[in-house]
Amino acid sequence: MRFPRGPVTNALVAINVLIAAVLLVPMWWQYAVVSGGLFPVRLSGDSSAFADVGFLVPAFLTPFTAAFLHGGIAHLLMNMLMLLLMGKMVERVLGGGLYLGLYLFGAYAAAAAEWLAAVMRWPMSLDIMAPAIGASGAISAIIGAYVLLFPNQQPKPWGPVPANIARPLHLTIAWVGLNLAIGFVGPGLGIGIAIWSHIGGFVAGLMLARPLLLWRYRKA
Repeated sequence: MRFPRGPVTNALVAINVLIAAVLLVPMWWQYAVVSGGLFPVRLSGDSSAFADVGFLVPAFLTPFTAAFLHGGIAHLLMNMLMLLLMGKMVERVLGGGLYLGLYLFGAYAAAAAEWLAAVMRWPMSLDIMAPAIGASGAISAIIGAYVLLFPNQQPKPWGPVPANIARPLHLTIAWVGLNLAIGFVGPGLGIGIAIWSHIGGFVAGLMLARPLLLWRYRKA
């Protein structure tokens, strides 16, 4: 089987790698995170703690900019590997434009979930003053679309719940459980993981996969 080309996926990976290479200078990376990272407190409209920073990316753009910042080489490589493995398949099905739209919407859905979790103080949420960075929220949307569009077995109903509803419900429960487990283990390993970003992005991917597919082939 020939691996799909995926020009948009390749471009996203190249941009992420280029930005990570530029930010290898520690002082540049720290400034980029403070300026363009996703801080839930800023999304709540409070930037008073950042008065001395200098340039700040507008808060409404930080879900986008934060998706191109990573916490290290391992973080970058893991995210880009997942994007390459699943993104190209989803891009082939949806087309480059809709695929890019899904990726960006996933970044904002992930940010909304992380903000809500921080404000409501949900279990394992980040502190409202802590930055969330990385492409994993947007990539989670791609993963959500992938597992829905490429099922490993025929979807089955759950009793009275039809298969087209039971499938995404089952996937959501499994994804939430996996991320809660990761969130429980992560701090013990010294790793801070924005699990609610992953969950928000994944749910967005599940919700949009079929509508985007139908839209692409609306004239078929």
